[in-house]
Amino acid sequence: MKAVIYEAYGDPNVLKVAEIEKPSIKPNQVLVNVKASGINPVDTYFRKGIRQVEAFPNVPHFDLAGEVVEVGNAVDSVQVGDRVWATNAKGASAEFVALNSEAVFPLPAHLSYEDGAALAMPYMTAYLSLFNRGNLKEDETVLVYGAAGAVGHAAVQLAKNAGATVIATASNKEKAQIAKDAGADHVINYTEEDLVKQALEVTDQKGVSLILDMSVSENMEKNLEMIQLTGRIITIGSPVNNMPPLLWRQLNMKHASLTGVLLFTAPPAELKEAGKAISKGFSENLFRSHVGKVFSYQEAAAAHETLESKTVNGRIILSHEG
Repeated sequence: MKAVIYEAYGDPNVLKVAEIEKPSIKPNQVLVNVKASGINPVDTYFRKGIRQVEAFPNVPHFDLAGEVVEVGNAVDSVQVGDRVWATNAKGASAEFVALNSEAVFPLPAHLSYEDGAALAMPYMTAYLSLFNRGNLKEDETVLVYGAAGAVGHAAVQLAKNAGATVIATASNKEKAQIAKDAGADHVINYTEEDLVKQALEVTDQKGVSLILDMSVSENMEKNLEMIQLTGRIITIGSPVNNMPPLLWRQLNMKHASLTGVLLFTAPPAELKEAGKAISKGFSENLFRSHVGKVFSYQEAAAAHETLESKTVNGRIILSHEG
């Protein structure tokens, strides 16, 4: 079968299409014919060697959508022909991927495969952050950093659907409009406005209940100013500094919690619950995916370059069709 691979760490040009062995499935697995795969920032970290891969050649990416073409003899929840999406799917840029049956979720008929690949990791991360780690309740106020980005865009929609008031951050007018279109009640352009001041004004100086932070090393001090007493801060990412200092006294003064979330190590039961809820929401037209640009899988290098250039809002997708 064909797959995008790389045989050494490096820039996007290390990516190429090659023939590799087609996987076989275990009794509890399904074989998915991949129609589209989504690229996440973490994929570039693995490609560059910031995070280590298990072995070379490595087949990148973790998000996919496609059609089930084979099921193991212990599987009764998935059938051949089912359209599905998945995340945490190692080697998602291959033509076929073998996955545990509980790791794939129904892709509603009205969604394209590109939509399915786009929603996977962002919605799963946002769901776990809001509900499993953040314990978001109806009528609370949540602040979502980077609401024009994939995870932020998903989080705004999930939080609004749960009855929360959503404050979103954006760096320009275009991104602010994306956040508004996703359902944000208030959008703060942090390049033009004082984020802390505006967040406190919106909440009548009470502070926000929950914060979803995409770059905690840059925002921790602001977070602890904006968070209300007993509030929760969920740290989704810290790309600038993976080991930021802990502002312990400020955290204690607010009786606040600082909680991490990482999809790769999330409990399987939580992933299963979240995946079902996400598929249900999409089937009811409650949510929208955030596709930015689609490339063919032969254009994997250009797709990685585009992701790293940060010139496109929305997910970068590789189409395996055609």
